[in-house]
Amino acid sequence: MNNTLGKHVLIDFYNCKATFTEAEDLQPLVERAFDLVDTPVEGITFFHIDDELTCIAVSGNAHICIHAYPTLSYVAVDIYSFNIDLKTSQIMSALKVNLRSDRIKATSIRRGDFGSIRDMRPKRKSKITTARRMKNTGARIKKTSVKMFNILRHPQKVRRSHRTTNK
Repeated sequence: MNNTLGKHVLIDFYNCKATFTEAEDLQPLVERAFDLVDTPVEGITFFHIDDELTCIAVSGNAHICIHAYPTLSYVAVDIYSFNIDLKTSQIMSALKVNLRSDRIKATSIRRGDFGSIRDMRPKRKSKITTARRMKNTGARIKKTSVKMFNILRHPQKVRRSHRTTNK
């Protein structure tokens, strides 16, 4: 990470048992998260739109954004920092405990990576399984066979439509 300016951690918390009714209920979470890593909170903003509660807390060179969906028992968190030494794993652990989540998924992204362009490509390539390839091929064959069956069944219609398109 020597060539990066910062990091961005995206965390999905599933089956959260903590309850929130207003966006302001998320404030203690972000305050505790910043306290854990000895970073002062400089500003907090709240949004409550439909079923989404959002809290954005900003510090000198970092921010934490929490998107809570109480009806889904799901919380999405973004932690962004220009300080590559920020202990995001401590924040993630604390949030998991406070949200009482039983499953999380985290993705870490290096920001401002001035290494080679090759490094910017995804590490994993998605692959189509053999079963999916067979299903896709089968669907194309079925679609083509239906067209062919209609052509053989109604040859006069095909000839008429062919003549009108050529005029």
